[in-house]
Amino acid sequence: MKFKIGLVLLSVMMLLAGCGGNSEEGNAANNYPERNIEVLVGHGAGGGTDLFARAVTSELEDILGVNINVVNQEGGAGVVAAQNAYNAPSDGYTLVGDAAFPLTVAAGTNQHGLDDFTPIARFQSDTYALWVDPDKYSSIEDFIQAAEDNPGEITVGGTGSMGMDEFTVFLLGQEAEVDLSFIAMEGAGDMHAGVIGGHLDAMVEEFGPAKALYDDGSVEPLVVFSEERLDEFPDLPTTVENGWDLTDGNERGFYIKSDADPEIISVLEEAMKEVYDSEEYKAYEEENYLHLREGWMDSEEFTQRTEELIERYTEVADELQGN
Repeated sequence: MKFKIGLVLLSVMMLLAGCGGNSEEGNAANNYPERNIEVLVGHGAGGGTDLFARAVTSELEDILGVNINVVNQEGGAGVVAAQNAYNAPSDGYTLVGDAAFPLTVAAGTNQHGLDDFTPIARFQSDTYALWVDPDKYSSIEDFIQAAEDNPGEITVGGTGSMGMDEFTVFLLGQEAEVDLSFIAMEGAGDMHAGVIGGHLDAMVEEFGPAKALYDDGSVEPLVVFSEERLDEFPDLPTTVENGWDLTDGNERGFYIKSDADPEIISVLEEAMKEVYDSEEYKAYEEENYLHLREGWMDSEEFTQRTEELIERYTEVADELQGN
């Protein structure tokens, strides 16, 4: 009889111990976050992705009640930051802020795709335009005619190689059936100076970074990569109305290691949606022309979108690399 009672007590103790372990694991998610969070940004300080990450995290700190440190880790268009985040614990305290994740996965430079990282939320779907010196080209028709007359000689600048800028120029050439020469610049400042100084015929750039140059008359957009004309630029033609199926832009969001606790991912997703809907973030969007099209996607939507982009850009990368 004593033996049976002992077995019963042992079983109860083991059950309670198991429940206690699960409770401890659950509490880690329930109490999240309990300390500072790091956001690794694989792009330089002052660039579009860096400014985006800092705008979001400044609001996110108040919501989550902890400090959030943005750490710039340049290299490989976000590959270095992704690798370092992958090497960190899967505890939700190391995130990635990125705009090039689908591109680097598609190009094969980032070995850690959606098996290793889960998209938390997308904030921005930025809008590209083709910008020129207004004294050089007066319309997109003039530019395309020049490209037809001088195949391979019309230069279009962008930042970095095998990134969104180069992909966009390559696809524009395909859609418009012209041979454009992409010139990789080290940064946006060099690219802007190249157009203004006449060293580049054009550049692909977003509206926010080009605003000051547009305001002083240094550059002019010839076409916007969009389905519909923009209210702010009603006379600016779109790629779609020219018959070019080309509307992609930088899509900025946050990622976390895929084996992180799903409850932690939900906490972050909900907090980020609160930031996205805040007056402060909306003001930042408008000031930087990031409100031109809807940016928000939740984790499920952003994951599906990322899958689609990786598939699309893998084909482009293969063509660019001659595979």
